[in-house]
Amino acid sequence: MKKKKEVQTVAETFDNVEIPADLKGLTAAEVQKKIEQGQTNQVEDNLLKTDKEIIKENTINIFNLLNLVLALLVLLVGSPKNTLFFGVVIINTLIGIIQELRAKHTIDQLSVLAKAKATVLRENRLQQIDQAAIVLGDIVYLRSGDQVPVDGQLVAGTGIEADESLLTGEADRVQKKVKDKLFSGSFITAGECFYQGTAVGKDNFAEQLTSEAKKKKTGSSELTKVLSRMIAVLTVIIIPVGLGLFYSQYQASDSMRQAVLGTVAALVSMIPEGLMLLTSVAFAVGAANLARKKVLVQALPSIETLARVDVICLDKTGTITDGTLKFETALMENISDSRFDAIMGALMQHLNDQNATAQALRKAFPASGDWQAEKVVPFSSARKWSGVTFKEQGSFVIGAPEFIFKTLPSKMRDKIQPYLEDGQRVLVLVESPETLTEEFVYEPQLLATLIISDNLRENARETFGYFAKQDVQLKVISGDHPLTVSKIAQNAGIENAEMFIDMSTLSEPIDYDALVAQTTVFGRVTPKQKQFLIRALKVNHTVCMTGDGVNDVLALREADIGVAMANGSGAARAASDVILLDSDFARMQNVLNEGRRVINNIERVASMYLVKTIYSLLLAVIFMFITNPYPFEPVQLTPINALTVGIPSFFLALKPSYERIKGDFLNNILRVSLPGALTVISAVMLVQLASGLFRLDYQATSTMSVFLTGCVGLLVLYKVSFPLDKKKIALITILSVAYVSCYLFFREFFDFDKLWNRNLFFVIPLTFGSYWLFKGLTFVMERLVSWRIRWQKRRQAKKNPQSRVL
Repeated sequence: MKKKKEVQTVAETFDNVEIPADLKGLTAAEVQKKIEQGQTNQVEDNLLKTDKEIIKENTINIFNLLNLVLALLVLLVGSPKNTLFFGVVIINTLIGIIQELRAKHTIDQLSVLAKAKATVLRENRLQQIDQAAIVLGDIVYLRSGDQVPVDGQLVAGTGIEADESLLTGEADRVQKKVKDKLFSGSFITAGECFYQGTAVGKDNFAEQLTSEAKKKKTGSSELTKVLSRMIAVLTVIIIPVGLGLFYSQYQASDSMRQAVLGTVAALVSMIPEGLMLLTSVAFAVGAANLARKKVLVQALPSIETLARVDVICLDKTGTITDGTLKFETALMENISDSRFDAIMGALMQHLNDQNATAQALRKAFPASGDWQAEKVVPFSSARKWSGVTFKEQGSFVIGAPEFIFKTLPSKMRDKIQPYLEDGQRVLVLVESPETLTEEFVYEPQLLATLIISDNLRENARETFGYFAKQDVQLKVISGDHPLTVSKIAQNAGIENAEMFIDMSTLSEPIDYDALVAQTTVFGRVTPKQKQFLIRALKVNHTVCMTGDGVNDVLALREADIGVAMANGSGAARAASDVILLDSDFARMQNVLNEGRRVINNIERVASMYLVKTIYSLLLAVIFMFITNPYPFEPVQLTPINALTVGIPSFFLALKPSYERIKGDFLNNILRVSLPGALTVISAVMLVQLASGLFRLDYQATSTMSVFLTGCVGLLVLYKVSFPLDKKKIALITILSVAYVSCYLFFREFFDFDKLWNRNLFFVIPLTFGSYWLFKGLTFVMERLVSWRIRWQKRRQAKKNPQSRVL
C-alpha cells in the first residue's frame, strides 16, 4: 500500500513537468543496445568492503603471518602444546570474519533505501531509475536540489544555476544555458532542465576525480590514527626486539628450545591482533545496528566522530517540524480575490520549484490559466524569491519580504509581527514594473501577504530533551525569519531558543566565534554563512550538521559529521556521512548512542590489550640485558590471554555503554593500561629478585610470574568494566574461577608448579602488593592525564583565540 502511494506521488510530480516537444528520449531498444555495449553508468561502489576483502583483511595480515611463523618455530623445537596460542588466533579470526560479514550484509540489504535515483526521458515519458542504470545518450531531467549524475550537455531549460563546489571548491553559482556542459558531482541550485548524458561510468569527470568529486571525507578518526601508529611502531620494533631477546635467551640457557619458547612467549603477548580484529568488528556491528534502525553510515570511521559530537546544528523544516507546510490565509492589498487567484495559478503553472513552501502553495493554488511566460526566475536559497514575467500581464514575484523590499515598511512589519511571533512563515506577493532578472533591483508593489503554517514533529520535545540531558548543544540554522524559527524552537523545547539573530542584518566582517557562543537560533542564513558558522563552532566542539536541502551542502561538508535526510536533495545526501533513511530526526538518538557504545567499548578493550603489549615489550627489552630466562612460555600465557583479555573483550565490545565520551582515545586507554603494565613488570621483577635470593627454580618463578600477571589482568578487567552490572560481575566471577582452576586442575598441561607449597609465601604478599601498587599507579596516572589535558587545552586556546574573524 505504501509503495503504491509513493509511485502516485512521483507521477503527480512528473505531471507538472513540461517536456519540450522536440525531446523524445531513448527507446527501449536503444537502451538495451547501450547496455549490451557496456555504455552504462555502473561503477564500483567503494563505500563498503566486499566479502572477499573482509576475509582477506582478517586472515592475511602481518600479525597473523607473524603468529604463524612463531607457531612453526615452536613446532620445530618439539613443543606442539605451546602452539595453542595459534588456535586462539584462528578462532578469533573466524569469529571476526563471521560478525563482520553479517554486519556488512545487513548494511547491503538496507542501503538500497538510500540508493540514488535519476529521472530520465525514455519513450517520450519521464521515469525514475537507479543512477547506475543511466546509459550513454539518456535525456536526464533535473530540478533544484538534484545532483548531476553523469556528464552531459544542457538541451532545454532557462534560469539554470549550478554549484560546482564539490568539483572545484568554488561555492559561487554558475549560470547555465543551452549547450553548456554539466558535470557529474555538481548540483542544481535553481531552475529545472533537461540535459543529454555524454559520459557515463568511469568516463565521468567526477569519477576521474574519484573521492574528491563525490565528497567522501576519508580522514582517519582519532581512534584509527592511534591504532595505526601502534601497528607501525610494533612492526618496526618487534623483529629487532625478538632477535635480541632470542640471542640473550640462548646465551643465558644454552638451549635452543628455551630460547625459542621464551622469545615466542614475549612476541605473542606483544601482538595486539585481537584489538585490530575487535575494532573492525565493533565498527561494522555498529553500522549494522544503525542500518536496522534506518540509519545508513556511509563511512565506518564516522561512527567514532558521532560518539564525540557535542553540538548538533539543525534546520527548522524537516527536523523541528515535519516538513509539511499549509497555506493558511492571504492578507490582500489593493487586489481582488479573483485577480489574486489568477496570478497565483499562473505562477504555480510556470514555477516548478519543489521545496516544501512551493508544494504547499501548489496544493492551495493549482496551476491554471493560459498566461504566456517571457522570463522565469526559479527559487534559489540565496535569493529567497522566485518570479515570472508574463506577456501582457506584468511581472510577479513571491518570496521573503526582507529580500524583496530594501527597507521593510513599518506598517508591513507591524502587520506580520503577530504571525511571526506565532511561529508562522510569512511570504509576500509583489508586482514589478520591469522584466525580471536574477538580481532583484525593482521597486515592488505589494499585492498580498501570504501566511503559511508549519507542523511541529510529534516527537520533537522528547528528542530535544534527550540531547539536553546528554550535554549536547543544539543550534538552529535556518533560511527562515529568525523570530518564526525562534518561536517554533521554543515550542519544541530547545534550550536558549529565545537567543536569536537575523544574519541578513549583519555586514562583513563578522565575528563568527563570538556569534556562535552567544546565539542559539540563526535566521535568514545564506549557505556561505551557514558554512562559516559551522567552521567557528568546530574550533571548540565536535559538530554534527543535519540538513536536507541544496542550501545545506556547504555546511554538511564543513561539519565534522554531515547527516542528511533521505527525502532531501540528492546533493545533500551526496555531501553527508550519514543518511536518515526514514528522514526522522529522532533517529539521531540512536546515532549518538551507537557511536558512544562503540567507542566506549573499544576504549575498554584497547586498555586490556595494551596492558599486555606494554609489559611484553618492556620485559623483552629488560630480559635482553639480564641473564635470567624469560619467565613465560607460550602455553602458560594462554589462560591470561584467553581469560583476562580475549573472552571478556568480545563481551565488552558489544555491550550497551552510552556514557558521554570524555578526553581523547590515547589518554583514556593509558589511564588504565600503563599502571597495569607497570604493575606486571614490578611483580615479575620482584619474583626474579626472590629467585636469586631464595634459589627458586625456573618452573616456580615462571608459575608465580604468570599467576601474578593474570591477577593484574583481572584487576584491569574489573577497572574497565565500570559501571558494573549483574552481567559484568557474573562475567568477572566466572573468569576468575576459571583462571584459578587452571592452576588447580590443569597444572601439568600448562607447565605450572604447585602454588600451595612454599611458593604461597611469595604469591600471597605479592598479590596484595600488586593490588595496592595498581591502585596507586592508577591514581597517579589519573592526575598526570588530567594535567596533560589541561595543558593541551591551554595550548589550543593560545593557538585558537576565542575572537576570530572569518
